[in-house]
Amino acid sequence: MSTVRKYRIYRYHEGCQASMQSYFLSDDSFTGKMLLDALEAIKSQQDPSLSFRRSCGSGVCGSDGMNINGRNGLACMTSLDELPELITLYPMPGMPVIRDLIVDLTGFFNQLKRVKPWLQPSKQLVSKTDKEFIQNKEEREKLDGLYE
Repeated sequence: MSTVRKYRIYRYHEGCQASMQSYFLSDDSFTGKMLLDALEAIKSQQDPSLSFRRSCGSGVCGSDGMNINGRNGLACMTSLDELPELITLYPMPGMPVIRDLIVDLTGFFNQLKRVKPWLQPSKQLVSKTDKEFIQNKEEREKLDGLYE
């Protein structure tokens, strides 16, 4: 038996009042079992103006981050089996909204540049070469378990 879900989605367009819009969608009206699949079905079957980000669809890029029933998560990693029949979606909190579920990531990327959460060679190495740095096995083992 197919479940018909109600999706309450935050809608915002510049110059207009923000509002919530409801959509009804049967789970068997599209392929896939993730929330991102349902959003794509709503966009293609009911409302082409619905805006949200998506990229890899594998939980790697984080582009489809949103607030799902009060919890922040990724639409591509959120199974519809884990959600109730009423699903409420908002853009990520604390970030300026560009349109619907799309937020402005400028501040995030500026902070990322300041933090520099990537491996950085010492200044001595950088001044000696402009080539890539090859790790030996022992150097590589020092990184195991630090980024998984």
